[in-house]
Parts: sequence; structure tokens; C-alpha cells
Amino acid sequence: MLKITLKRAGIGFLLGIAVGNLIAFICVMFSGGGALVSEKTMAMCGGEAEALLLQSFLSGLIGFAGCAGMTFYEMEEWSLLRIMASHLGVIFAVFLPVAYFLDWTPELPDLLIVSGMMLVSYFIVWRIMCAIYKRQVKELNDLQAKRAEKESNTAA
Repeated sequence: MLKITLKRAGIGFLLGIAVGNLIAFICVMFSGGGALVSEKTMAMCGGEAEALLLQSFLSGLIGFAGCAGMTFYEMEEWSLLRIMASHLGVIFAVFLPVAYFLDWTPELPDLLIVSGMMLVSYFIVWRIMCAIYKRQVKELNDLQAKRAEKESNTAA
């Protein structure tokens, strides 16, 4: 399981870098210009290139945590609520300090809005996944019922 988790984490790290920079780029495009990183981060790092590198790395950590945390979903003895809460907790535990450190959420209202958006997004994805799993379980149950019926007909 460790090998699978590390593979997922590596892919998540790369996805985190890509998504973090894409979001920064989209924000610059819609705001009418500016830098890809905050002024505070640039001042702390000494330049835009260094700040972008730090932002990319920390965005990668968010992706790393999210994808590595998917391993919770393989814990068969855990309830779905415990799995979901653990995964979401890992994501928040990494995201909140990174968002504050990179000045993505400079004030409490910003942090609350972003956290709310994350919770709503997580809930939407969770509902979609539950619907998919429910459909798959129904299909498997139907197949099992057909097979049992077929076996009872051949046995008789």
C-alpha cells in the first residue's frame, strides 16, 4: 500500500504544481494583469522567480496531501464518514498554512470564503462519487441476482 500511496502522492504533487500555477494564471488574466504571486511572497523570497518557485512547491504539497490522503478510502474497516473526514482534514491541514503563508487568504473573511468553497466542492465531489458507487453496487447486485437465478434454474 505504501508504494501505491507514494505513486499517488507523486502524481498529486505534479498536479498540485500545475493546478496552482493555472489558478494563479487565471487570476492574473481576469484581474487585468499583475504578478503570478503576491507582493508579500515576492518580498519574502527576494524576487518573482523565487516566489513562483516557492508557490509551485507549496501548491505541489497541497496536491501531494490530497492524493496521498486518498489512501484513506482503502481502509475497509473505517466508516465512509471517518474516511471522508480524515481525507478532508489532511487537505485542510496542508492547505490552510500554505494559503496563509503565500498570502492567498490575507484576512479571516478571505480564509472563511475559500474554506467554504473547498467544503462545498468537496461535498459535491463526494455526492457524485457516492452516486457512481451506488450505481455500481446496484449493477453488481443485479448481476449477482441474475447469476443466482441462472444457477437455480440449471440445478432444477
